[in-house]
Amino acid sequence: MTLGQKLKVLLKDNGMTQEDLAERLDVSRQAVGKWVNDKGIPEVGKLVQISNLFGVSTDYLLKEECEEKRVSEGKAASNSGYYVSQEMLDGYLSYSRQNVNQIVGGISLFILSNVFDCFGHRSVIMSLLYWITMAAGIIIIIWNFLQTRQYQEIKNEHLTFDDKVFGAFQIQREGRRKKYAVMIIVGVMILLTSSEIGRLIMIGFGQTACNVFEWVADTAWMALIIRAGMSMHVDSIIIKNARHTPESGHMKRYRWIYTALPVTVAAVLIGIITNAWSPYAPIIILFCCLLVTTCKLLIESRGER
Repeated sequence: MTLGQKLKVLLKDNGMTQEDLAERLDVSRQAVGKWVNDKGIPEVGKLVQISNLFGVSTDYLLKEECEEKRVSEGKAASNSGYYVSQEMLDGYLSYSRQNVNQIVGGISLFILSNVFDCFGHRSVIMSLLYWITMAAGIIIIIWNFLQTRQYQEIKNEHLTFDDKVFGAFQIQREGRRKKYAVMIIVGVMILLTSSEIGRLIMIGFGQTACNVFEWVADTAWMALIIRAGMSMHVDSIIIKNARHTPESGHMKRYRWIYTALPVTVAAVLIGIITNAWSPYAPIIILFCCLLVTTCKLLIESRGER
């Protein structure tokens, strides 16, 4: 089969039109038409995007003798799960990190805009920067949620992997989990110490400097905790949907952590905005629960050995 013939089959199997593919790849409908009719070949970057989109390798797309590879690297039969190649896994992780960065960046800009408000409304420049920064944060968040969602199969289907690919992913995930744990701890420490540091800054440099520091500190700890929580959730989707690695009983008991992190952040934000309760309370409660959970996991892992 030629590249064009393979594209036709992939489009049909995935219920997509040439217009849909052109929109996903950000190219013209005419360009896709040339590829499908074997009158042109996509550039390397577009070939990688096509391979990630359909879950096939670039070798399959380019080599005519690799027809049977589509079965092993695309959608497998329903009784064996949805096959995820290394290219597709890398594409999903890259796409998810981009989404996390956009959401965290939008929230950070929204909160950080209050820094310009600390200088009062008398300055036209500061007021303009305040509204520009806040609007930018809101636009980034809205734009992220309005984008067409990709890799829905990974999120919704039972997954199968080559043992080597999944083993490498698990090793990398363990390394990332340590990094995310450090990010959460640093975020909590910033939250717990920012008030006292702010008082020292107020004594030495005045109320305006203190307010600026507190908003920067609030932006930092929220960004760290939100990024860590969302990134852990991205990895957990792979583990949860991998057919040959069902969640053990004790891991199911600790899935509450992925829900507790965003709920805690929301509680802190409500406390800051409404002054209904101290923003420290939900963080301290979560931190204590995380410490207890960590101890339990360590004890259970030693017992399994």
